[in-house]
Amino acid sequence: MTRLGKAIILGLLTGLLGIGVSLSHFGMDLEENFGLGFLFDLRGKRQPPSDVVVISLDRQSADHFNLPRDPRKWPRSYHARLVEKLSQEGASVIVFDLVFKDEERDDVVFAKAIRKAGNVVLAEYIEKETIPIKNQSGRVTGEIAFERLVPPIPALEQEAILAAAFPLPKVPVRVSQYWTFKDGSGDTPTSPVAVLQIFASPVFDDFSELLKKTLKDPKLALVSQDPKNQAALRAALRVINLQNQEIVVSKKVDEVILSMKEILGNETFFFERMMKEFESPKGRYAEIRKNDLLRALLKAYSLNSHYLNFYGPPHTITTVPYFEVLQWGPKAAINANPVDFKGKAVFIGISEFLSSEQKDGFHTVFTQPNGLYLSGVEICATAFANLLEDFHVRPLDLPVHLFMILLWGIAIGMVWLLLPPVIAMGISAAFILFMVGSAYTQFKMAGLWFPLITPIVFQTPFASFGAVLWNYIESNRERRIIKEAFGYYLPDTVVDQLSRGLKGLKSGGQLVYGSCLITDVENYTALSESMSPADLKTLMNDYYEGIFAPVKQYGGTPLGVKGDSSLAIWASPHPDARLRVQACLAALEISRAVDRFNQSPGGPKLQTRIGLHSGQMLLGNVGGGHHLEYTAMGDMVNTASRIEGLNKYLGTRLLTSQETLADLGDFLTRDLGTFLLAGKFRPVEVRELIAQLKESDENQRKLCRDFSTALQLYKMRLWPEAIDVFSKILSENAADGPSLLYIKHCEQLMQSHPSDSWDGIIRMDQK
Repeated sequence: MTRLGKAIILGLLTGLLGIGVSLSHFGMDLEENFGLGFLFDLRGKRQPPSDVVVISLDRQSADHFNLPRDPRKWPRSYHARLVEKLSQEGASVIVFDLVFKDEERDDVVFAKAIRKAGNVVLAEYIEKETIPIKNQSGRVTGEIAFERLVPPIPALEQEAILAAAFPLPKVPVRVSQYWTFKDGSGDTPTSPVAVLQIFASPVFDDFSELLKKTLKDPKLALVSQDPKNQAALRAALRVINLQNQEIVVSKKVDEVILSMKEILGNETFFFERMMKEFESPKGRYAEIRKNDLLRALLKAYSLNSHYLNFYGPPHTITTVPYFEVLQWGPKAAINANPVDFKGKAVFIGISEFLSSEQKDGFHTVFTQPNGLYLSGVEICATAFANLLEDFHVRPLDLPVHLFMILLWGIAIGMVWLLLPPVIAMGISAAFILFMVGSAYTQFKMAGLWFPLITPIVFQTPFASFGAVLWNYIESNRERRIIKEAFGYYLPDTVVDQLSRGLKGLKSGGQLVYGSCLITDVENYTALSESMSPADLKTLMNDYYEGIFAPVKQYGGTPLGVKGDSSLAIWASPHPDARLRVQACLAALEISRAVDRFNQSPGGPKLQTRIGLHSGQMLLGNVGGGHHLEYTAMGDMVNTASRIEGLNKYLGTRLLTSQETLADLGDFLTRDLGTFLLAGKFRPVEVRELIAQLKESDENQRKLCRDFSTALQLYKMRLWPEAIDVFSKILSENAADGPSLLYIKHCEQLMQSHPSDSWDGIIRMDQK
């Protein structure tokens, strides 16, 4: 597989990992709690719309009016005065984020103020209950959970324009979303969408006109056959009827909201055509579009939940203490109200300025280091402001999100596998900076929420670790291949040394003790002339496979091949008789392997000569320039080569030195005398290695005895008698090379009459 193919595979694996993390609850939670929080931290505060004001029921106001610290216990006459004051100042809608579930003596006054204002929204709350499920024996086998809305007391509810709940999870997790319609409570509207419906009443006539135009669309007849579309059509007619009766802002606001939900939330036909007409540059709504109220009204019903686009820390939305608005009592402030409430949506609820006093806090991305949370009323006001601006946090559509994750995974995976780690690290950092910068820009300008945690925290480390691991595995595999390849040429110890580096490759060497075995093929030159190079290569490969197997079998190391000759060694830091035994066994097995090879039908016969010598040698690299060869060096190697060459003069196949056979009694050998080999200054005692003693036969042993007798006669200068014994050996062992050589040599000595200093050594002038 090519490196590019491997990079693509790693990229796909990285992308699939990201997709898996993105689709898991764990990944979603991390992205919401940390990725979204990081984007809010980068963005910081955002200017909230001026149409939203929060009036805080706080400790400061309680102290100002000498009221209980718990705002739920404040006299409702105070709330009546607040409603009257806000109504006088022209507040568009007044929202109480405070539950009135118990009757009090001031309820009549408060109800009167609510009725007179005509734009007060009160809070409902959701009560959760569970009913146990029992089997016939009465044992509890499960439970059914359900929710029900609990309205404020009837005296207040019937005077309010609407009562709605704003449920939030009161658990130790971040609040990031809110509902516009609560499925578990009968698909009822929550406070933000209810407040928007009232706040946007000035443009409701234009909404009805848009709806009427949509009802005239010819395509409506095609889609109205579906029962779901028929329900939306009935709801549209109902809304137009309410608009004609001019009772939109009346006790039927809840009916309007549910009808609009039926039109815009459950059927895309109406929403798409109304938005198309609204956004047309030639339409009559171009001027209306400037305040965006109609757009906000159209889009408020499209989803049941939204991600909150927080404006900042607590009290970023204009927040006024309760007592500063009322401005009455013995401790009243002298200055006028600091806020103009005309045309504003005013949210009233518990909101403290100190964390130690906080009773209604929720953990959000803007929870302060001092422990101050956003209050429930501030979150409700934030949700309304988001609807008003049509500017929520918008996650990417799931297909787009997953495509980005997959694309990032492929890109970052390929970068890490195709490039060096340092460069890949730099490019990854650049990618991350670009992603964070793009995500920040889109988040700030359009509220788009791009994933950050999955690509940065999971995919990038996975790609880097995967590339490192893959490269490590590949390097190890390549190293094994190289070592295996070099193992055909060099000993394992040398290959290990090379794998660790080239330092000291030319210098030094290792002085060892051991045995050196050299082989050579007779008549190789004539053979090479008679065969094509390809056939010769095939033949010699088969041949060397046969003779190297015994070397490996008996612990030797093949060191080199030169045409028809080979070199193998058995080495140890200290003299070791066991290595000499192993070398002798290998030499005997090589002889048998050559015999088997020569018995193959149809092929040429490769008669092989073997020389074996033991002693001290140097192992190391020799060569010049950029070419080195690992080999054995020293007199011992040269002597082994001369012993191997002696075979062709003695007519033998396997010769060894006395140094190799010293103190080894397991082998049958024939003492062939002492030779001064060509180019040498010291004579060598040479023996023919015939067989292991336990495997030898009587004829072999007799040959050795007879030859030893003849050799003794030779050394005693009894050359005629030696010739008789050598001749007898020849009669029993035709063409015995050593006997022929000694007969000829004895005859020469008889003619030359050597001096008394004659030592019996045979001097070889040729290799």
